[in-house]
Amino acid sequence: MTSHKNFTYIFLLFIFSFYSAVLPAQDSSQSSGSVEAAFIVDSAHGAVHEQKSNYLEPKAIIIPAAFLVYGGLKPVVNAIPQLDDKIMNNVRANHATFHTNADDYLTWVPSAAVYTLDAFNVKTQYTFKQHLVLDVGSVFITGALGFGMRKITENIEAFKGEDTQFPSGHTANAFRGAEILHQELKYSHPVLSYSGYIVATGVGVLRIYNKQHFLSEVIAGAGLGILSTKLTYWIFDKIKK
Repeated sequence: MTSHKNFTYIFLLFIFSFYSAVLPAQDSSQSSGSVEAAFIVDSAHGAVHEQKSNYLEPKAIIIPAAFLVYGGLKPVVNAIPQLDDKIMNNVRANHATFHTNADDYLTWVPSAAVYTLDAFNVKTQYTFKQHLVLDVGSVFITGALGFGMRKITENIEAFKGEDTQFPSGHTANAFRGAEILHQELKYSHPVLSYSGYIVATGVGVLRIYNKQHFLSEVIAGAGLGILSTKLTYWIFDKIKK
């Protein structure tokens, strides 16, 4: 019973932090009217094109950026490694033998879901070919930024933790895909657009339970994935215009 309570504690901690902060911030511009709902429906491809984007507006990036900063502050804010150690020690004490490869596959589910939408001709912001470009582009940006961050932090003592690396690549990739799914569906199917975040959150929790990452590395990975996708969309829109 204790182990289940511990799992619930970690899952709810992460998911509450994310859903109470990130989602309202990302879409506040939609509710405030800063971006008018102007779309062109492409009947041939089932696409809904937003004419004006706000991907890199401060209100859209402040929370995922804060997630990245949170992880980066680990060497100077003692409370961050203390919480990391507390959660990891708890996991090791109650789930010493736990291991699963599910996170290796779940990390790709959100981005794969976009192609499922294409297969069923669900209206999205862009077309199948454009999704390929956005997907590959966001993978490259996420990977490049993640690699750079790991090289920068690998010699910093606070990040040399028990074979873990900063940030969590699996979590970054999962939230990268979740952000694509959200961007593609947030106007046509707003409730469904959040589903990828649930899967991505599960990936983050599993990375902790597999003893592969500390909480701060997972949170930073979530921020990296979201920001990388927003940057990809911003670049894509600039090139497309």
